[in-house]
Amino acid sequence: MNTTSITVAVAQAVGTADLAQNISTIERMSAEASQRGAEIVAFPEAMMFDFTSSAEDLFAVACNHGEEFENKVRSIAKKTGIAIVTGAYAKGTNALARNMMIAIDQNGETLGQYQKLHLYDAFRYKESEKNEPASLKPDFNELVTFELGGFRFGLLNCYDIRFPEMARLLIDKGADVLLVSSGWVAGPLKEFHWETLLKARAIENTCFVAASCQPAPLSVGLSMIVDPNGIPVSTVPQGDGLAISTINAERVLETRETLPCLQHRRYAVRQLG
Repeated sequence: MNTTSITVAVAQAVGTADLAQNISTIERMSAEASQRGAEIVAFPEAMMFDFTSSAEDLFAVACNHGEEFENKVRSIAKKTGIAIVTGAYAKGTNALARNMMIAIDQNGETLGQYQKLHLYDAFRYKESEKNEPASLKPDFNELVTFELGGFRFGLLNCYDIRFPEMARLLIDKGADVLLVSSGWVAGPLKEFHWETLLKARAIENTCFVAASCQPAPLSVGLSMIVDPNGIPVSTVPQGDGLAISTINAERVLETRETLPCLQHRRYAVRQLG
């Protein structure tokens, strides 16, 4: 890290079945985040289109509007002068869409594209019937990190946060901040799971976690930025809104000096088989 700080925003908003409305929301909230001093803003999973839609509708939207949506985000990033990370859909195979996170810098250039690894086949939901599973690659190259403002960000999509080995691999790839996009579906104890897992990923990896979620009633909301000691430093408790915080590199270094658990571990994460 060669700078001392970067101001990060996470947006809490709904991805509807109206593509134009979703783009308008991204533009409005990106402009607000930029005006409030943020250099990067993260939007939820499926911000491009309603994730409750049928597999056929998601595939059609991905085929017909995926490139258009990405180009609109590029234009918004350039217009508002802020890097944007958002949930999107891309054309997959076998009539399934790909659940994506796209990262665009303030000049409209691609920082990274990540296809969701862990599909949400849990709590009586079957995401694999709608979205194509991502393939694993040599040397964990399916994982995506990018640099911005002297910090390295690692991307996680919703259900991914239940898998600590993925977060640790992103840290091993140099991430200082875990950036989460989510449509964390509401249900019994789900708010508790969401908040606990975000704090755990921050504490065990001594890193910042910036997590964007769609709001209630369909999702749990509670978009937040968590510091390396697991303390939420900015939160959107309900409805649409932005959580914004300045992330300090010295905070990461100080925490890792006091709690050098990354150095103390006795087992490394390895891909078997």
